[in-house]
Amino acid sequence: MSPTQPLAVPAIATHPIPPAIAEEIDTFEAEALRLVSGDVSSDLFRPFRLQYGIYGQRQAGVQMVRIKIPFGGISANQLRRVAELADRYATGVGHVTTRQDIQLHFVELKDVPTIMRGLAEVGLTTREACANTVRNVTACHLAGVCRGEVFDVTPYAKTVAYHLLRNPLSQSLPRKFKIALSGCAHDCALTPIHDIGLLAVKRADGVIGFRMVAGGGLGSAPRVAQLLREFTPIDELIPSIEAVIKVFDTLGNRKNRNKARMKFVIDKLGFEEFKRRWEAAYAAMGHALPQHEPIRLLPHQDEPPALIMPLRNGAVYGNGTGNGNGTHGGQETPFQMWKRTNVIQQKQEGYVTAGLKLFMGDITAEQMLAVADLAERYSNGNLRTTINQNLVIRWIPEQQIEALYGDLGAQGLADPGAELVEDIIACPGTDTCGLGITSSKGLARALAEVFPAGRVPADLAGVDVKISGCHNSCAQHHISTIGLHGVGKRLGDHVAPHYELHLGGSVNGTAKIGQMTVKLPAKAVPAAITHLIDVYRRDRLANEGLPGFIARVGKNKLKDELIPYTIVPPYEADPTFYYDWEGEEEFILEDLGPGECAGGALEMIENGILEADQELYQAKLLVENHQYSVSVNKSYRAVLAAAKALLVTEGLEPSTDAETFIEFDSRIAQKGVVPAKYRQLSQQVGDLGPKETTEESARGKMLFAKGFVDACRTATDQMGKDLKLSAVKETETPAAPAPIETKPAAPTPTAAPVYDLRGVACPMNYVKTKLKLEMMDAGEQLEVWLDAGEPIKNVPMSLKNDGHKILVQEALEAEATHYRVLVEKVGE
Repeated sequence: MSPTQPLAVPAIATHPIPPAIAEEIDTFEAEALRLVSGDVSSDLFRPFRLQYGIYGQRQAGVQMVRIKIPFGGISANQLRRVAELADRYATGVGHVTTRQDIQLHFVELKDVPTIMRGLAEVGLTTREACANTVRNVTACHLAGVCRGEVFDVTPYAKTVAYHLLRNPLSQSLPRKFKIALSGCAHDCALTPIHDIGLLAVKRADGVIGFRMVAGGGLGSAPRVAQLLREFTPIDELIPSIEAVIKVFDTLGNRKNRNKARMKFVIDKLGFEEFKRRWEAAYAAMGHALPQHEPIRLLPHQDEPPALIMPLRNGAVYGNGTGNGNGTHGGQETPFQMWKRTNVIQQKQEGYVTAGLKLFMGDITAEQMLAVADLAERYSNGNLRTTINQNLVIRWIPEQQIEALYGDLGAQGLADPGAELVEDIIACPGTDTCGLGITSSKGLARALAEVFPAGRVPADLAGVDVKISGCHNSCAQHHISTIGLHGVGKRLGDHVAPHYELHLGGSVNGTAKIGQMTVKLPAKAVPAAITHLIDVYRRDRLANEGLPGFIARVGKNKLKDELIPYTIVPPYEADPTFYYDWEGEEEFILEDLGPGECAGGALEMIENGILEADQELYQAKLLVENHQYSVSVNKSYRAVLAAAKALLVTEGLEPSTDAETFIEFDSRIAQKGVVPAKYRQLSQQVGDLGPKETTEESARGKMLFAKGFVDACRTATDQMGKDLKLSAVKETETPAAPAPIETKPAAPTPTAAPVYDLRGVACPMNYVKTKLKLEMMDAGEQLEVWLDAGEPIKNVPMSLKNDGHKILVQEALEAEATHYRVLVEKVGE
């Protein structure tokens, strides 16, 4: 909460909160009170909180509130309300994100419902800004005014965003889902790195539509989206999107969050099979091409203010204090520098767009109020956030731009270099994020000396710098010319903060993922980047930009140049290398020891039952709030999560719902582990249910799901670390074990039978080995093939902990990417 006196906020126009949304907020408030009183656990509350767009911070007891701003469009009236809430309930600062949202940090849980109501009164929401849902739909901040656009994508972005908000189809996805729309080939919205990317196109006959790509994403395994439809007619836009989401919802990996994004579904199926599944889903959802209803667009009012005395060349007379064309002694004035870097001519004659450079996306409440006033004074009261963490004011009469500059300067908002290389993008990092490893903002401040605002030479035009505090790529470091993401590196008894340097990434019509070139200690990054630029200027060809230079010279040569900057002195020689930028304490990382495979498997089972409880918890709340269709979805997910939890004991991670039910029936239910009434689950649960369902039906499915989850919990409660489930009654003959998959040829094995677990991650490789050994007699041997890294470190240790003998442990090939382990079973 801001420590000073509350800001004086002008009157804000509000409207009554719709009853359904008011009830939704009341529900959140009631559950938050139950959490505080101890009536509900934090584990159950967490996914519920995330669904409402509220994140826990790395600091205990406070929340981050993420406000959804579809396509970045926000009015002056709405911005005033955000400023008021930031001042009263947060730190007095708003943070613009790379998805065009606005975040408030350090909010107490008790104040969150008040913030939600304040936002709802002006047409804003936090709903589904987080969690496994469709996140904020982004679009180019110049949509509607861009001189190169095919058409204005604003109404389409708005329609898609609000169609999917609170939509039962997107409430319990396997992982987050991102959509972006761009209006021109420059692709400012970065469509190739999204789950669905939509690029405006026009056919030869003049009909407009979208080029649709699918399966993009960054994070630890970046992927470029692939072409799904060369031309998507406007009226088929919503059905086409829904069908993609349906395929993802059905086939996405719900057990391993690291493999849960849609790009991994495409990796597994292959794109042609994914496309076939999408076509089948399109038809199955009742979208019979080409008969369908025309799209119903949501309008967005963005009329320009009137020009005063327009001239033939498009200039106007207005309230500006000067024409800005003169120089002082041949030197560029501060205004001219700002105008050169921050002002863009619109396609509408006489109007310009001005970019407000927000340092790492931060803007104070006082500045928000001032910007709201200026948007109404110089424009039409509308603003846009940008994916580069800035704000823009559009529709400014060109002759008033110098007057606007003066007023922005009075608020500390007239820095040059908006959206250019000096406008460094950085995620919150360890400042607030629970996943952050390094201080990305601290490094960005350090790099400000390398790229001084407004004074960066022209040879770095088109270059960008993006910094993520971990591999999740919230700052999109994979697609920047110079990208950095934080890691830790153990050196003896200490850990030093490092950054992996990615070079040559871009999105300009097509996407290119930057190459990881070298790992640098955090304190050496500014010097290393300075040297990289010096090498570029030393060795470049005529008229060659830095991106072209990186592509021509290649990773290896640049790595050689940067190797000296990778050296870290011993702690005793220079302890500053073991402190992060702006860090006051020595850098540390949590380190987990090896040999805990059994514990990992138990954790997977416990997490599965917890996930089922979380889904049931939300199903109950949804029924009470008359959202029956979504409640049925949650009940279905609860059954699925509990079934998958028990299948861990069989060493299985089914990739589809249908496979889960089949395997559960043959491996678990038929053995009598759960009561007979839970056999043939697929027939009893069915799909997600009809779009419209009754309260009676929703409650019936919820009760069935609760009974099933309780039965699974009982089974796991009786299970020990041996992962053996007990039957509750006489059982039928167990199903035969699944055949071992064949793998590529490898060196000649020992005489023992081979179990090839290359490509199987921990702890499932241990579970599979354990089950195999259980079918063998004491004294028999088994040769297990494992990957390097965690598998070879953990599995042998875990088998030793179980009492078995490890006779041989050696590499399968010279590169030591795979290992053979010879195990002898020891009797019970």
